[in-house]
Amino acid sequence: MFGDRPRTYPQTISFLLIPGFSLFGLTAMLDPLRHANHSSNRELYRWQLISEKGGLVASSDNLEIMSDAGIRDTPAGDTLIICAGYDPQARITPALLGFIRQQASHGADIGCQDTAAYIAAAAGILDGYRATLHWENLQSTAEAFPRVAFVQELLVVDRARFSCPGALSGLDMMLYLIGTQHGNGLATTVADELIYTHKRAHSDPQRTSIQKRLDSRNPRLVEAVQLMEHNLEEPLRISEIAAQLQLSGRELERLFRHYLQQTPSAYYRNLRLDQARWMLQQTSQSVTDISVACGFVSLSHFTRSYQQRFAKSPSRER
Repeated sequence: MFGDRPRTYPQTISFLLIPGFSLFGLTAMLDPLRHANHSSNRELYRWQLISEKGGLVASSDNLEIMSDAGIRDTPAGDTLIICAGYDPQARITPALLGFIRQQASHGADIGCQDTAAYIAAAAGILDGYRATLHWENLQSTAEAFPRVAFVQELLVVDRARFSCPGALSGLDMMLYLIGTQHGNGLATTVADELIYTHKRAHSDPQRTSIQKRLDSRNPRLVEAVQLMEHNLEEPLRISEIAAQLQLSGRELERLFRHYLQQTPSAYYRNLRLDQARWMLQQTSQSVTDISVACGFVSLSHFTRSYQQRFAKSPSRER
């Protein structure tokens, strides 16, 4: 299980870099291990970077990192962490899935960072497990893999599987590992070295609360936005939202104009367009499929709305 003391030291962790991985997410995991070694004056951890074919791997920042080995040259290990980023479904290959299954069959603890849980789920090694991944990919991934219990949390540890949604949560994950294996004292020392003074719970939300994002505590406004965010593919009518809040349409419009300086319809449309922009930039789905997924009744309507908001056509976003 992830967090158990290793049989031998140093403990070797293999980081499997998938093209488009987050460089920030990777360093958030590596630096705590480096500081743990330094602060303990002992090599507790050793790591290697691997990739499907070996050689250079491009991150989401278009910076290339040299991997230490390819998967063909990587024997079964104790701990594997898959690091992914944009469009994980487009990165899947039979060789990659075979390697992950092989590592699982040999009893490795397997972790998923950012969107890597999609790849692990495709390999079939998360069936019956709890897992998490970046909130933007969570709903679609949960629909694609119903045998996996996906939750929106910062860290999930379930027996020999563990996952975090990327970025700074990788730091939380490694502090948890250091703390469970070598005590809270060392974990606190590492956190202090990294100027990380606020310990976050595993179940903390991935996103800033709606109240903070809207800069408003008005409960009706918050509930209205929640309804909109939960119904992007099949948008509700504004009259339906008002009815659920027990408001008139005019009262709802006054609420949005007062706090957000726009109408409910405009705010709702912009939410759907923002989601479409993210999908265009980070997935390989067709423009037509994205327009449907974001609740637009026709491709022409979607294209016009997108052009008006972003001053470019959806096809030019890629």
